[in-house]
Amino acid sequence: MDAHAVQPLTTGRAVGWAPDRFADIVDEAAAMGERSVRLDVPWALGEPRPGSIDGGVFETLVGTAHRARGLGLETWCRLLQPEVPRWFDNEGGFSDERAAQRSWPRWVDAVADRLGEHIDGWVPIEAPFGAALRLAPSHPRRQGEILHQLVVAWRDAWRLLRGVHPVATSLDAAIERPADDSPASGDEARRRNHMRWDTWAHGLRTGIIGIPGRADIQLDDLGGALDVLGIALRADEDTQRDLEALLGRVIDLRLERPVVVTVRPDGASDAQRLESVARFRERLAALAPDGGVVRLMVLD
Repeated sequence: MDAHAVQPLTTGRAVGWAPDRFADIVDEAAAMGERSVRLDVPWALGEPRPGSIDGGVFETLVGTAHRARGLGLETWCRLLQPEVPRWFDNEGGFSDERAAQRSWPRWVDAVADRLGEHIDGWVPIEAPFGAALRLAPSHPRRQGEILHQLVVAWRDAWRLLRGVHPVATSLDAAIERPADDSPASGDEARRRNHMRWDTWAHGLRTGIIGIPGRADIQLDDLGGALDVLGIALRADEDTQRDLEALLGRVIDLRLERPVVVTVRPDGASDAQRLESVARFRERLAALAPDGGVVRLMVLD
């Protein structure tokens, strides 16, 4: 691995929808010398009915972004969370092509219109394969259908958001291993690895959606549709063991983009979670100690 290609450059803080804590989180991040905060824009609250936008949600986010900017922090916004609006779910959500391609771009456009001048970057979708697993935990075919719609949703978000602020992925990147030595387990691990990583890596390089069990499809504006290559990991022992291979896979894409590693702490107690992040940071620094292009963002 080229040690100068992946380096922990700066750190940031990622937090879910917690308006009563935003001020404290921003102040703490600035006091710790972090560079950025990432806030959720909660679709379920921000658009409680189709086309009806809750201005209070956006007022809170704008105020937090201004506080962060005053303290020298960048503000990034994540547009899709596990909890989607109930009305969208009732329409079929990302399982339904027409519902997804009607409702998701409308939401992205509404967010861009209300927050675009106040923030510094976008994370439209985090951990897309995880989303497919949550929505269809035991149905590989449906997982493929949902992932296809999420790739299209990514492309749609890119079209609407690109140009002013950077747009970052946050891709599932953990390495799947067979549960046992059986051929079926090996096939399932390969399928999952493909959907976690290869579908996105190939699509962002070539513009072709490739999902196991489905025909390849060329999608306009998918190739190169990112400004920052983000990956989402856990700070558990297995991931830390695989970190060099995971970063090597990122480098091998040769997309020539900055890299953000978002890490989710591991452990049952606050002390264990803090320790897991400290170990993760040390491991990342050991792989690339001399400065470079990687930013570490810790989920609060």
